[in-house]
This record gives sequence, structure tokens and C-alpha cells, in this order.
Amino acid sequence: MSIEEKPLTKELKDIWTFIFTQDSIFRKVLSHRIVRLIILVLGIFIFGIIIPFLLIPIRYGKMMYFGLIFISTFILVAKYHHKQITIIFVACAITLLSAVLLLDNFAWHLVILPTGDPFHGYMEWGVLAVVFGMSILVEATSETGLFDWIIIRMLKISQGRVFPLFVLTFLLTFALSTVLANVTAMILISSMILTVCNGLDYDPTPFLLGAVLATSLAGMATLVSSLPSIMVGQAGGIGFVDFLVISLPFLLFVIPFSIYYMRKVFPPERIPLSNITTSGIDTDMILSLDEWGVVEDRNRFYLAALSLMLTILGFIFSDTLNVPIGVIAILGGILAIVLTKSDEYRLLQNLSWDTLLFFSGLFILVGTLEATHVLEDLAALLKEISRGDLFSAGILVLIIASFVSGVLDNIPVTAALIPIVADINELPSALNNPNFLWFILLFAGAFGGGLTPFGSAASILAISILTKEGRPLDFKYFMIRLVPISLILLVFSGVYLSFLAFILEII
Repeated sequence: MSIEEKPLTKELKDIWTFIFTQDSIFRKVLSHRIVRLIILVLGIFIFGIIIPFLLIPIRYGKMMYFGLIFISTFILVAKYHHKQITIIFVACAITLLSAVLLLDNFAWHLVILPTGDPFHGYMEWGVLAVVFGMSILVEATSETGLFDWIIIRMLKISQGRVFPLFVLTFLLTFALSTVLANVTAMILISSMILTVCNGLDYDPTPFLLGAVLATSLAGMATLVSSLPSIMVGQAGGIGFVDFLVISLPFLLFVIPFSIYYMRKVFPPERIPLSNITTSGIDTDMILSLDEWGVVEDRNRFYLAALSLMLTILGFIFSDTLNVPIGVIAILGGILAIVLTKSDEYRLLQNLSWDTLLFFSGLFILVGTLEATHVLEDLAALLKEISRGDLFSAGILVLIIASFVSGVLDNIPVTAALIPIVADINELPSALNNPNFLWFILLFAGAFGGGLTPFGSAASILAISILTKEGRPLDFKYFMIRLVPISLILLVFSGVYLSFLAFILEII
């Protein structure tokens, strides 16, 4: 090395030391969270917007941009579930501002104030009405102790025996999830499972995973049993009874099959953590439980049960009465408040406002995707791949909806795919089977959530509860035990719906 090069080499080393050593100013600046956030935003802006817009035709660049916002939003929601309202409203603000600036003739007023029929447009007011009404009904009913009463009765019937307790827990979770939101049902049933399992020294894992599977089945039981079923029913114009005619026979088969499968995966003799037998269970203690001890006023209890039954009857006869189920749900909620004499101020504070706000933001994001024609282009692509054949299109929707629901929550997946299914349903081959694709979408979303531990809110909650109990559930354990049954149910649902559509021709 020459003498002239030495000062330069030393200078370069000094610069390197100044920038990259642990105590350098540069490293200290980079370690600041705000600086990192600014760099991240700039990176997304440059590589996610500027470069795609320069390299890709403008129309497809816009589609990619809004599609990226939608996908990123629900990845963040899945990771930071406790901040979901903040995340989705920030995404809505960015989306609406971007749509006004980037989209020609963007009808922003349709987001909140749709013209014409109030049940059409970006904001699905019919869905929001059902969620609002059912929230009032459930909150007023739960205050009377009705659901706690049912749980204690179930425990006394099983007398604490392993397999009867598992079956009744599964069926009770299914029944509660057809009326309550899945997460609400899981919270109620999980508290009972933990109390019983801790008292009897049972492993709570099989009971909680069984409850997760039961909520998936309940999600497609009735027209109002889950948020995806409400959305699909509204979009497809499916009546309450018509929905039951399709779902009930399927459930009568798959519920016993699912219980049998879970019994094989979790043999009853392995569930007790200590060497106890059935005769070792303190049945006298279980039978001594008083279910009426959780009921403060029996008159309110019976009136709450009456309002719940009348609302269900209203759903059944909604087509005959020509009354939207959203109106019936709200009337049922009002009836429950009046009959049970609930404190309306406390009741309104406890309503599922987060669910309503979440759905409002979701509809805005999906509506903007429709405005960019990205969903229209995806529908055209599926039509082209299926070559206009309804059966092939059904297989594609089943695969896409189920596997995407395993990564994202099935609610945004269902909302995003509804316009695509509506477009595909205009195929000439769909004229004789108008509801085939709607049920394919619903069943795929319900069972697709079981393909990963984070595919549904119920499974995330179950894993969180087990972790707090000191029994963490790893990814492999979940996949080995629940993924096979999810895949089997997906195949069953595809075969069953295809049989109804193309052999019996009733959907």
C-alpha cells in the first residue's frame, strides 16, 4: 500500500466507526422508534406506491395499492386484535382520502348515505341492524342469568364424567354460538371448563379445542348464528327457513362425526391428569350445585327466555311476514328490554359497539375495493379459469375462501368475496342454482378458520386461555389435531352442496 493511500484508508475507517459502531450517533438516531416509523412509512410509500405506479399501468397500480391496504389492515388486526378499531379506522381514513385523490368519479357519499334502497350500497345497513338487535337481545337476556343456568344444568347432567362432559360441553358451545357471538360463547364456556377441569383435575385442552370446533360448526347453523352467515344471507337474499333446510341435514351428520373424531384424537382415559376413575369423582358435590342460585328474579328469567323464543320465531316467519331479519332482531331486542325491565343505560354501555364499528370500517374498505374494480377483475379471472362452469367456480371459491380464512379472519374474507361471488353468480349456469356459491363461501369460511391457530377469534382465545393456565399450545400440536378435521369437513361440505345443487337441484 502506498503512503498516499494510508490517510484515505484511515479516514474511511473513521467514517465507518462513526456510522456503525454501537455508540455512534447514527445508530442512536436509528434506534429511536419515531425515526424507524418514518423510514417504514417512506419505504411503503416508495416501494408500495411510487414504483408500482411508475412500472405498472395506472389502473392495476391503483388496484394493487388499495388491495395492499386491505390485506395489511387485517394482518395488523390479527396481530394486534385489542387495537382493531383504531387500525381499521386509520385504514378507512387513508383509503377514503386515497380514493378521492386517485379514483375518477369516486362516489364517496355512497359510503354512508347510499341512494335508493337503504339496504344497498357500501354500508350494509341490514347486517348492522341484525348485529345491533341481537346484541341488545343477548345482553338483556344474559343479565337474567339464563346462560349461566344452562351451563350449571349441563354440568349436573354429565355428573363430571369425562366423555359425557365433553359431549355436553361441545353441544352447549354449539347452541350458545348460534345465539351469541363466537367469542362471547367461548368466554362463557371457557370459564366453566376451567372451573370444572381444575376441580376434577382434567386437562382443559380437549374441551377448549372441542369448543373451537363447535363454534365453527355453529357459524353456519342459522342465518343469524355468525357474522359471515348474516352477510351471506343478506347478500344472497336467503330466507331463515331456506337457510335451515340446507344447513340442518349437514349438521345432523357432521356434529356426531366431529365428536367421534375428537374422541379418537383425545381418548377420555388420557384427559384426567391424575389417576382417578369415574367413581372417584365427587358427584355429590356436582349434584349439589344450585342452578337457580345464579338467577336473581325468576320472572325476569322466564320473560327473557320468552323474548328469545319469540325473536327466533320471528326469524322463521320473516319471509312469510315479508319483514327483514334486521327489523325483527331490533324488535326482539326492544322486547327483551321491556319485558326484563333492564337498565337501558347500563345495557347500552355493554353493547358490542366494537363489532358495529368494526363492520362499518370493513364495509368502507370493501366498498372502496369495489370502486377500484379489483373485485370485478378477480371475478372475471375466476370465470375465465372455470370457463363458465358453476361446479368449477364452486371448487375455486371453496379453495380460496378456506385457505385465506386460515390466515385472515373469515369475516373480512367473506366480506371481500361477497361481491366476487355475486358477479360469478350471473353466469348462465348459475340460474338454476342461485344459492350454491353462497353456501360454498359460508362453509369454506367457517371451516377454513380451523386450518391454523390464528384463523378464528375462538381459536386465538382458546390458545390464550391455555397459555395463561400454564399449558401453552404450540403450532404443531394444533395442526396435528384440528387441521385434519377441518380438511375433512371442507371436503364433506363441497360434496354435500354439490349433491344438493347438481343432483337434487334444490339450491
